[in-house]
Amino acid sequence: MTDTKNHISLNAYAKEKKVSPELLKRIIATNGIVIPKGSHGLRQTYLISPEIRETLDRLILENNFAHFRTKKKYYNSHHNIALLQSFLIDDGRTYRVMTDGQRWVFYTETGFTDFESFSNAKPLYDIHKPTVKSSSYVNFSIPKNEKNAYPYVDAIYKTFGIENAQIILTEEYINIRVKMNSWKVANDSEHVQRLLELNNFTINGEIQLFNQELHVICFDKRVVLILEKEYHQQLSELAKKLNITDSRLAQKIIEEYIDKH
Repeated sequence: MTDTKNHISLNAYAKEKKVSPELLKRIIATNGIVIPKGSHGLRQTYLISPEIRETLDRLILENNFAHFRTKKKYYNSHHNIALLQSFLIDDGRTYRVMTDGQRWVFYTETGFTDFESFSNAKPLYDIHKPTVKSSSYVNFSIPKNEKNAYPYVDAIYKTFGIENAQIILTEEYINIRVKMNSWKVANDSEHVQRLLELNNFTINGEIQLFNQELHVICFDKRVVLILEKEYHQQLSELAKKLNITDSRLAQKIIEEYIDKH
């Protein structure tokens, strides 16, 4: 008999992660994960073990980070505003930019208010910085109930700008992606310590400080593969069947080979 007290049903896991069962099943199928059946009360159902859960947690988070490909989710070029950016209102109050469907709004004491309703609102900082050349990123995921969640956002925008860092929201997290590079910071920078604290929420890297220079370090390493036409064609055909990219399939093949040897 298998001890299933730490297992969770597929539907219950989907509800917990606030994803549709259809999306969850697609992620499971795409990544070749086998979910065994077990007894849940008096019925047989698919049960997710703690080990499988750890894998699915990462894959669901990666799926959320895919939204970064759509810039309009975190930046409005018409108003030159960014998601969760902080603004000062005439009477001294500060509000943050949010989205409500297609609307860009402020989150106020009475709920969402159109951004244009506060014509004299002034941004507390500039959200633009020179773009750095890098194709690698470090991802962070901050729980919304973290006490410094929104000050972290301010530190990121002020240091990296939207050219090098993007922010999106899920039901439970503030997901952040920062380009791998280095940035010089002032000795009295109020945000340095806060940025270093982001390492508590890292997914695939960290931020380090050396001689007043912030370094964003990615733990993922890029490998360039050159395949003969025959092998590339076979790889592409298999990737298409599995509904994943050629790169993702090549990564899985290498990882599985190394794990076995």
